[in-house]
Amino acid sequence: MDDLTGEIVYQSYTAEQLTAQMAVHTTVENLGGYMAESAALAKAALDQVSGQFDIAYGADDVQKLDIYAPDGADKAPVLIDIHGGGWTQGTKETRSLPAPAINKRGIIWVPIDYGLAPDYTMSGIVDHVRSAVAWVYKNISQYGGDPDRLFVSGNSAGGHLTGTTVMPGWHGKFGIPDNAVKGACAMSGVFDLEALVCAASGPNDALKMDLDEANANAPIRHLPEAGIEPSQAPALVVAYGEPELDEFKRQSRSFAAAWRKAGFGVTEIQVPGAHHFAMSREFANSGGELHAAVMEMIGV
Repeated sequence: MDDLTGEIVYQSYTAEQLTAQMAVHTTVENLGGYMAESAALAKAALDQVSGQFDIAYGADDVQKLDIYAPDGADKAPVLIDIHGGGWTQGTKETRSLPAPAINKRGIIWVPIDYGLAPDYTMSGIVDHVRSAVAWVYKNISQYGGDPDRLFVSGNSAGGHLTGTTVMPGWHGKFGIPDNAVKGACAMSGVFDLEALVCAASGPNDALKMDLDEANANAPIRHLPEAGIEPSQAPALVVAYGEPELDEFKRQSRSFAAAWRKAGFGVTEIQVPGAHHFAMSREFANSGGELHAAVMEMIGV
């Protein structure tokens, strides 16, 4: 969207200001070095766990997932994890870092790959994520998991996509119960995609969403259905870093507030000192508040 007049296009932002608010890479000094260090930590984590890799959950070549199960898993809770990368990059291999801490608590860890823009639209990406959830629900018992204790997590773009798994009305298309997802941890996500459409540039250059598609895939616009018992709604943890960009913090706070206003349980966590890319490490930190909140949600 062009910003020729300085017109306010979303919240209090012009299109150019909104672009700056989406530019998470600007918030970390030496981001390349930080990401290289994170990749090394993720690789080292693989030496501490065993897994089964590149299991197909759909017909597209990119639809693959890994399963890290603790030794002797039997009806274990399951945590599906969705990587970030602005819906245009990223892989499940970057998400192995939390596996040791998750397995130590008796939980099966399932990071997934999904289609990326520009090869896939936002609606196509969301369908991939939901089909992964459905595959895990239908098949995880073969790997020692309990399909009735299925949870989802993700950071950044993965935080948004995690939010789409607790939206109502999609489950029938994939042949699973409406309450298949028992809880979710959405970290540092964009939950109202209108922000992407209104920005002068950014991820929507590749996604090419119009406002209708953005709203259809915006978790804050599709809360659990009115009238549902709060105990029947998925549990929700919403987390973000204290030094993140203002709009990312506002998006998380607004999503948590919307759930709270609707009468559903939500745990909101602002992590001190954690920038946007540090949230994955915080998630893996077994001594941290975020990790503890997710374990409480899962019930371990």
